[in-house]
Amino acid sequence: MANTKPGIQPDADGKRNPAASARPRPAAGAAPRRARMVDGETRRRQALSVLEQFRLIFRSAKKHFQAVRERTGVGGAQLWALAEVQRRPGVRVTELARAMAVHQSTASNLVERLAKDGLLRRERSREDQRVVLLSLTAAGRATVARAPRPLEGVLPNALNAMAATDLLELQACLEKLAHRLKVRDRTGRRVPLSEM
Repeated sequence: MANTKPGIQPDADGKRNPAASARPRPAAGAAPRRARMVDGETRRRQALSVLEQFRLIFRSAKKHFQAVRERTGVGGAQLWALAEVQRRPGVRVTELARAMAVHQSTASNLVERLAKDGLLRRERSREDQRVVLLSLTAAGRATVARAPRPLEGVLPNALNAMAATDLLELQACLEKLAHRLKVRDRTGRRVPLSEM
């Protein structure tokens, strides 16, 4: 062990270096002052930039819903429901609700409207009369065929295209954001975006 005087630290070669000892050392774990202190104006600009991204996303979704309505005569959530039934003929209302991440009552209302408009057929299962199975009518298939893509909407489509790690990070950030809202309506989690 090198023999050094107190307060004088050895350099890389083991020699005493008084200059190195004179320099103040940052406290353990202390971040650089500039990184710790983000001024209010910078944070405000960052927050506004994120807000612009939300506006872009919601405006794009709204524009897609308008195109769906103009071309098919049905709403965005109705089209998504038709698309799910087309993918899985014989699907149940509970399964449809799960596939769209909506309340079962919301899915039931969508099915009711689509059946009333002659786009969807409801049939009782032969094995269990309590179970209602869904399928498209010819008019329902024609509606899906002429609808603009993606059938589930631009936002669900974009989210499904993201990497799992990015989705986890995004979910964590959005949960933090939702927690900071002064007014929160938890029922909104299960309401289709096109019906907000």
